[in-house]
Amino acid sequence: MPQVKTTKLLFVGFLTLAASFFGCSDPNANSTFNTDNGTHAADWLPAGHMTAANADESSCTQCHGSDFSGGIAKVSCSTGCHMGVVDSVHPGAWSRVTGTAHAAYVIANGNASCSTESCHGATLNGVANSGPSCTLCHLGGVGSVHPQDWGDLAYYKHSLYVNANGTNGCTNVNCHGASLDGVAGSGPSCTLCHLGGVNSIHPTAWGADITLHKNYVAAVGSSSCANAVCHGPQLQGVFLSGPSCATCH
Repeated sequence: MPQVKTTKLLFVGFLTLAASFFGCSDPNANSTFNTDNGTHAADWLPAGHMTAANADESSCTQCHGSDFSGGIAKVSCSTGCHMGVVDSVHPGAWSRVTGTAHAAYVIANGNASCSTESCHGATLNGVANSGPSCTLCHLGGVGSVHPQDWGDLAYYKHSLYVNANGTNGCTNVNCHGASLDGVAGSGPSCTLCHLGGVNSIHPTAWGADITLHKNYVAAVGSSSCANAVCHGPQLQGVFLSGPSCATCH
């Protein structure tokens, strides 16, 4: 009699296990995981992944590990994309000084980790819903910040470019600042040279009265005039920019 009871219990246990197995094989309508081939949906990266992670990041730990270092999927979230932590795309050191840290990182490590289909694109031309095209800031190509033809005549080509295209390419938080007031470790404030505002080289009060030049220098000195972009470090003049001060003095 006990043997019959034991057999019945084993049979019930088997049926329960089988039911559980077949029940788990049914696809979950709300899941983004493809149980047929063990992968995510085709549009998972980058937009689908971002949406799902923002909704419930803990759901990723089942496959990628409690610390997102790989888990059973053997794919670490911090390899290739989340180089800082799982909540940070870029290395943690970037913080809010993206312009500075970005330059230092790429100079030291190259741009291989940026050139992917999920980050900035294989050719760094940007990815929808992810990293923008690098040429939004690197106007002359990924190896050049300003247009390539600026060369050593940046001060001169700068004025031609801005007159033709405006300042949209300069006005952002990584280049010269949203208000052209400069970015630490990146583009300087435009008013370092444009003393009268971004549309005026000299102080606005100068107007057509050159005698105000004398008053300005007497009060402030010539330090803002003596640089390689304006009138030269020794006030000897700059080709296609400010003339030598000896022209009048």
